Amino acid sequence: MNVFRLTILIATLAIGIAHDCASTNGQAPAFVEFLDSGRITRGLKLLDVPGETLILGRDGAMHSINSRDPRHQIQVLNEPYSPIPVPELRNQLRDEYGRGFEVHSTKNFLIVQPEGRGDQWPKLFEESHRSFCDYVSKRGVKIREGRFPMVAVVMPDEQAMYREFKKWDINMSRVAGVYSGKNNRVITHDGGSSDFVKATVRHEAAHQSAFNSGVHSRLCDTPKWISEGLGQMFEPAGMTNRRRGAQTSDRINLDSLTFLKRTYPHRNDEDFAADVMQLFSDDTMFEHPKRVSNAYAVSWAVMFYLAEREPQNFARIINVTSSRQPFTDYPRTQRLRDVEEAVDSNILELSKRVSWFVHSL
Repeated sequence: MNVFRLTILIATLAIGIAHDCASTNGQAPAFVEFLDSGRITRGLKLLDVPGETLILGRDGAMHSINSRDPRHQIQVLNEPYSPIPVPELRNQLRDEYGRGFEVHSTKNFLIVQPEGRGDQWPKLFEESHRSFCDYVSKRGVKIREGRFPMVAVVMPDEQAMYREFKKWDINMSRVAGVYSGKNNRVITHDGGSSDFVKATVRHEAAHQSAFNSGVHSRLCDTPKWISEGLGQMFEPAGMTNRRRGAQTSDRINLDSLTFLKRTYPHRNDEDFAADVMQLFSDDTMFEHPKRVSNAYAVSWAVMFYLAEREPQNFARIINVTSSRQPFTDYPRTQRLRDVEEAVDSNILELSKRVSWFVHSL
């Protein structure tokens, strides 16, 4: 297991990982107790390599510690692993955030928010999750119930949100929120432009829902055009409101559509086809500041087209990538082959269909 694969695991929290690991290596992971920042913590020891141990906490957070550091005091427990009960996690969150915050409980979430903010945020997260699962499952995507309560933290303003990022070693700027795979939480704030913040929350909540319901794999790479394309799809309010989203036009991500029509003005745009091919090949477009906007917009175009016009192929590519063999590389050739087999056509033909669809909107 190399460092890259460890990074992937930390970035993509393992839901249902105990079963997967047991079936992969023939034995169940050990249930252990250890010290993390001086606090007693329990979880499943998933991987143990020289200098690093990965442990899945009972709350769904992933811990990466140095097993050789005696301060962690790792001990194997002779009892079965079980996810943390909702009341216990609620109390932990109340202790963690203290005065000035309250913890709301919904069917699928625990929402930490400033006192007196009502049910706006709990409703938004719950509606986002329900709409996500309903939309993708109707198109044939396999959904499973998450094992952990999902946590969303709403800070009072942008500065407080960035302090929370720092606490969790999240190096992000110029954002209104983020889903952290390391702690399995969405972190956002209750200030600034309400529409922009809510669109960001819907995007990040889609990530959280996907990684907690088996839509994305926790044990292998998920191509970013798939994960970010889904995130972009769920930004519009129409995606989480059945009445507002009754028409296709209500489900369009207008920011992405405007960018696409401005950047790729022709239906048979060669640059668009080249960028589709690049996204399917690897994730490098997302790593370049001058290309990242293209990456997000084109990813939205492909995923939205498949979901709205070829739902069986939409489900097929998601299900294929989420069920790959754990801990294996995902080379360019295999990524491209999986797409072509899922959509039953070559990538150039697919990119033309997507482009014509975009210009028809």
